[in-house]
Amino acid sequence: MVQAQTPYRVKAKWLETCNCDSGCNCNFGGFPDHGSCEAIVGVYVDEGNFGDVDLTGMKAVLAIKWPKAIHEGNGAAAVFVDQSASPEQVTGLATILTGQAGGMPWEFLATTLSSLDGPNLVPIKMNVNGRNSEFSIDGVLEVKMTPLINPVTGDENEVHIVFPKGGAIWNDGDNAKTSVMKIDHGDIKFDHTGLSAIFAPVDWTNQ
Repeated sequence: MVQAQTPYRVKAKWLETCNCDSGCNCNFGGFPDHGSCEAIVGVYVDEGNFGDVDLTGMKAVLAIKWPKAIHEGNGAAAVFVDQSASPEQVTGLATILTGQAGGMPWEFLATTLSSLDGPNLVPIKMNVNGRNSEFSIDGVLEVKMTPLINPVTGDENEVHIVFPKGGAIWNDGDNAKTSVMKIDHGDIKFDHTGLSAIFAPVDWTNQ
């Protein structure tokens, strides 16, 4: 008998940074700009639930590295959840983010990982502010996003990547770049400044 999965719905802000050039070729050709994929992503839940557990206001960070393209697998991931969360909230969000509750994109992303560390309960500092968003975990990681700048006028250059039929993770990504993007946690260690950053609203469910 197949066990019924706990229904969930999460509306969140997705703060994505990676080692691709601005825009990230994974969105166009499916392969990273520089061979491997190394990413740190912040998630702030605007509203959500896992069964009858309220996930609203939760903060999480995912750090992942794949030796080649994401779909080619063998990735290593670490999951961090803000320590203000209750045990039920931690279980709910971690179950979603590790693909165990089904639903896209997590059901697919889980198949690309060969190791998973966490969930680690830590204090997460997070300022959700569009292309100027930032988040950090003291002694572990720091990410700051900054707008793209028009070199002629000096004005902010607003560039969106839109998937009209729906993207793998998000549908409308507002592009920025990293002014800081670094992590030192176990086997996951990298520093990618001046590369791709994307701010996007997301809406995930397994229903």
